[in-house]
Amino acid sequence: MVLAGLLIYAFAGAVRLTRPITDFYVAGAKVPAIYNGMGIAAGFVAVLAYPALAGALAPGWRGAPLILGGGAGGLVLGGLLLAPYLRKFGGYTVPDFLGERFSSATLRPLAVVAVFLCSFPALAALLVCLAVIITRIFAIDLAAGIGAAVAMLLLCTFMGGMRSGSLTGIAQYAVLLAGSVVALAILLWQHGAASSGLDASALLDALAKLKLDVLAAPDRVNQVALVFCLVTGTAALPHLVMRGFTARSVEEARTSFLFAVPLAGVVFLAAPAYAALLGGEIVPSGDVLATVLIGLTATSAIAACLALGSGLLLAMANGLSYDLYFKSLDVTAPTERRLFIARVCLLVVAALAAAAAVTLPRTMLVLAGRAFSLAASGLLPVLLLGVWWKRANGQGALAGMIAGLAVCIYYMLAPRYFPYAFYETSSAFSNATDLQAAAYASLQQTYYVADPQTRDAVALLWEMKVRAIANWWGVSGIFAGMFGVPVGLVVSIAVSLFTAAPSKDVQSFVEDLRKAQPA
Repeated sequence: MVLAGLLIYAFAGAVRLTRPITDFYVAGAKVPAIYNGMGIAAGFVAVLAYPALAGALAPGWRGAPLILGGGAGGLVLGGLLLAPYLRKFGGYTVPDFLGERFSSATLRPLAVVAVFLCSFPALAALLVCLAVIITRIFAIDLAAGIGAAVAMLLLCTFMGGMRSGSLTGIAQYAVLLAGSVVALAILLWQHGAASSGLDASALLDALAKLKLDVLAAPDRVNQVALVFCLVTGTAALPHLVMRGFTARSVEEARTSFLFAVPLAGVVFLAAPAYAALLGGEIVPSGDVLATVLIGLTATSAIAACLALGSGLLLAMANGLSYDLYFKSLDVTAPTERRLFIARVCLLVVAALAAAAAVTLPRTMLVLAGRAFSLAASGLLPVLLLGVWWKRANGQGALAGMIAGLAVCIYYMLAPRYFPYAFYETSSAFSNATDLQAAAYASLQQTYYVADPQTRDAVALLWEMKVRAIANWWGVSGIFAGMFGVPVGLVVSIAVSLFTAAPSKDVQSFVEDLRKAQPA
């Protein structure tokens, strides 16, 4: 089944090497809305599966509405407020839009950095996930599985770039949908519609075995933060946003994202069928149905991972080849050289992600959870203001992007690696109770007067106490977008108001960007 799926992707991704440059970057801007929606949905399933794998699902599926609602809200937000206007702009990448809209030579490379911050760990983590699935099917080790995963991704992207990615995305959604539906039907046949085998408890048990709880949201504050980061992060994820550039028209860019919501929702109904694949159980040699179920879910999971991985890989490689090389270094480069550099960038990014996946698999899985907050903090404010506020200027966008990313990264790192300094400098914003604050102060005093024999024990207890209260209003560091997004917006607006307005040409460009246009 897996090999058949790969043959389908290879056939879909096989295009002539000499096609126009627009084919490589935006699939010629000729992808119909329903097909574009299928490609978005295929990658979106894998995007939204990560919060579930990373602990956001509570026992009994209580976290499912938060995840599904937050992700769907992000697609709708991106589809209504960003995608149509980026399509009308007619560029190739998110950094391209920001660089042209704000006429800033500095903003373009900074936007490429932001794309890498929210995409590279996710790509490396995805290679790990793909490798784990592959090792369940073939008798190879994890490193070889990662190598096979990279080969699969290049199979889907190398020849035609976004054109190959779009064509394979359609095939991947078809495989994902068919495999998920048939797998669910087999599960129903095995257990019966009324059986407890369909209450998702097996899947939740399988997820728990992964011991990856970086997106856990146990209280109301963090549940709100989870939804906020999913909505704002999904709307700004570069590999999803760039799908708007591939649509045939402004209206189809909007409907592509709206189509993706129900298309992905249908696939999510089959989630319980993936328990056996995630759990790692040994399938009895004579159990044909169980073997078929594993094969179907593995094929479907690989399809979703490849759809997401292709988008991540192209978003980063296109940023390097188009925004950094062509737009910043060699604007007179001929098409043949640009395509060559673009394919080299694909190879380089894939190789670097594979190296990170092999050497730091656990770290990449943890860092991937930061993608939502980083994308939201670094890109969403400037994208929204770039489309919807003509007074926003380059200085404001640059300051806002830097401020949003700085606050986001600071809140992710400081409470974890410098909890004492963080709490001491911002205790007024902590959710610490009077009892917790008093316990912290008492342990602090005890530590400095303790004798050498007991100081280590006091230090350990003191560290446990400070980590519990080193926060702002109880928000987990993984949800730093709660602070990065508003800071980025406020700083962008303030700096824009206190500096010179954009030129009349730029303001006219923004006004024209929002004018209604026939589909």
